[in-house]
Amino acid sequence: MNQPKTYRTEKSKHRNSQQYFDRYVSKFLLTDRTVAVTIFHEAKLLTGSYLSGANAMSESARARRITVRDVAEEAGVSISTVSLSFQSPERVAAETRQRIAEAASRLGYTPRNRSPNGSKAKLFTLMMEELSLSAFPEAIYGAIIRSIESQARQQGMGMLLATVEKGRMPQSVQENQTQGVIILGGCPENDALALELHTLGIPLVLVDTYIPHAPISSVVPDNEWGAFQAYEHLVKLGHKRIALIEGPPKYRTLVDRRWGALRAAEELGVPVAPEYQQPSISSGYPQKGYREMKQLLSLPNIPTAVFAVSDRAALGALEAIKEAGLRSPDDIALIGFDDLASAESASPPLTSVHYAREQMGVLAFDSLMAQIKGKEQIAVRQIVPSKLIIRASTRSTHV
Repeated sequence: MNQPKTYRTEKSKHRNSQQYFDRYVSKFLLTDRTVAVTIFHEAKLLTGSYLSGANAMSESARARRITVRDVAEEAGVSISTVSLSFQSPERVAAETRQRIAEAASRLGYTPRNRSPNGSKAKLFTLMMEELSLSAFPEAIYGAIIRSIESQARQQGMGMLLATVEKGRMPQSVQENQTQGVIILGGCPENDALALELHTLGIPLVLVDTYIPHAPISSVVPDNEWGAFQAYEHLVKLGHKRIALIEGPPKYRTLVDRRWGALRAAEELGVPVAPEYQQPSISSGYPQKGYREMKQLLSLPNIPTAVFAVSDRAALGALEAIKEAGLRSPDDIALIGFDDLASAESASPPLTSVHYAREQMGVLAFDSLMAQIKGKEQIAVRQIVPSKLIIRASTRSTHV
């Protein structure tokens, strides 16, 4: 497959619980009753079509309905084949199409891709990992979702929200409800789903993630250059013993940040000692970064500076530093990545790498609409610039 064309939006030097879920969907999305939002969780429809609140549910949503899965079983074909038959019938053999049509007729199934007046429903699906719901209170994904929703509202598009489940096609696609899909965040475990959506010919954009060499459009921050700036800043302050707190290797964006820091270490001649490279051993906030920092503090020669690949990891590290009776930046300078509101309000305020999350949402939605309208024929990777925001956690020089 061809490598997506890479496009930088500006010049750059270098290339859980359901209650929690409903609460923040309500906060970030349900700002206008004209916006269609349907929440899928564990393949079960939880809220109805046009909502006036997060807990609204139509009677039809509660009732058992015939699904694409039923049609697939009746016709003896895969769910993907049924979806493809409805989405792009010309790509399915005539005999198979006929079998699917007959099965659908026997079951009384009608593809749910029409609005009440019979016209094509203007809906798209936004998907994210269930674990990503913990990002809602912060600005990472909340800002991106608000931006996407705002663009959709301006163009009269409704948004369907779904959680990514390994090996499961989203119900909105199975039911032929959606004109396109945006996947927000994710990891290689979701590659098969994204590639299957692409194979089905469904307009698709990945946000804050990408699949190397796959012809699928994506929007990502300039992770490598952002991490390069962070490491370079620590070197300019005179630090030699610089440690890295890494993220789970399954997340490509976090791996890219690690490589950016290591590239800076090589180019600037200040390498990262093996014992200062802390792989992720924690899951969830606030443990993230805390345990890794504790490991670094147990070394005979503790680092004088730390770059963490996310603000959440950096804030966990800051807690461990304070617990050890040390101060930042006097004893250990600290930098994060994402520029969350909690980074700015930390004590001391955290130096961090900023990127325009609202812009990512705009670019993602525009890319999806271009595909839906047939204007975007070549996959494009759009890279949003990153910039180091210097605050008090690194202002003191420490050699």
